[in-house]
Amino acid sequence: MGLNIGLTYPKPIFSIYTCNTTCYWMPRQKTFAMATTSASLSFKIILLALLSSSAIFFQVAGEHEDFARTQEAKLYGLDKRAQKLTHIHFYAHDINSGPEPTAAVAVPPLSKASPTLFGAMGVFDDPLTVGPEFNSKLIGRAQGLYAFASQQEFSPLVAFNFVFLEGEYNGSTITIQGRNPLFSKVREMPIIGGSGFFRFATGYAQTRTYSAIPKTGDSVLEALPTFITLSLMFFCFTVNLVSGEDHEFVRSVDRKLLGLRKEKLSHFRMYWHDIVTGPKPTSVQVLTPPLNSTVGFGFTRMIDNPLTLGPEMSSKLVGKAQGFYSQASQEEIGLLMVQNFAFLEGKYNGSTITVIGRNTVFSTVREMPVVGGSGLFRFARGYVQARTHKFDAKTGDA
Repeated sequence: MGLNIGLTYPKPIFSIYTCNTTCYWMPRQKTFAMATTSASLSFKIILLALLSSSAIFFQVAGEHEDFARTQEAKLYGLDKRAQKLTHIHFYAHDINSGPEPTAAVAVPPLSKASPTLFGAMGVFDDPLTVGPEFNSKLIGRAQGLYAFASQQEFSPLVAFNFVFLEGEYNGSTITIQGRNPLFSKVREMPIIGGSGFFRFATGYAQTRTYSAIPKTGDSVLEALPTFITLSLMFFCFTVNLVSGEDHEFVRSVDRKLLGLRKEKLSHFRMYWHDIVTGPKPTSVQVLTPPLNSTVGFGFTRMIDNPLTLGPEMSSKLVGKAQGFYSQASQEEIGLLMVQNFAFLEGKYNGSTITVIGRNTVFSTVREMPVVGGSGLFRFARGYVQARTHKFDAKTGDA
């Protein structure tokens, strides 16, 4: 599968065009209606578009759509042309043993002999505290999942929310999806959004292992997420974000310390190899669909797919696509793709681009959003377009 990636980030390697459009989606209101036999969920979605030097709300499908309408920016406090950079520091406790573990394996590794636990998936609900001691003040929870998506190193994909429980932050969240190479001294993962006080948040989180017990797997992680209300672009908004001066785990930071610059637009092109057969598959089934599904609804594969310059497997390797995809449609082959592009080439080595989106595999062109990045791609956003270069219907290799 050929991939075209267009993205913006503050420090580009290839500068092609200055980015002049950006969109943010924000679920704001959730209303649950429960009946004896059914449940429904109501979403209120705000889409903010910045076009050239003017701020507008972009209507999803025009005036005639009964689910979309324009809004006044001032209603959401988006008329203040200021940005704020904030730093938060706390500790996460990942407990795998004892009577009350906070992490649990949901899917075991594909092979007990796998040194990297490839294929394993788990969930966690880890306490967040001000200090490294477990009895330190509780300020929130880290809730989400991990998926071991590398065949060469101990490096899971993680997708989770920091759910805050402290003071005026109570109920607000920061959302993270990224790659966590556990044996690296410092790991960096992109912040892809937030809710409440952290609406429109973007940035990155750095984690360090404070302590670990190899026998049980219990560990304490030092988390230092840094975020701004919007990625830098001509001007940014302050969105109801308190400075946090009265909170012991939050402080304001001068944006100049991070060397944030004007955004640029860059383009990448590579090939993504999904190998499901042979002695060394890179895409392996971890969840099977129900027997009555005609399209494999629920089917899930863990991937550690090569990214190459050309369509041949012998072409130069530039990185790996690590994550998973799930068949999430009951009517067509419509995959949910959750993956990190982990680059291995030159100055990009160690940097990542995070992608999550929908892949209708029989469409000629499929588009998925870039929701963040790390290293050289901090604060990245944009989109990926995928086209099928070759597909073997007999083996499933693509």
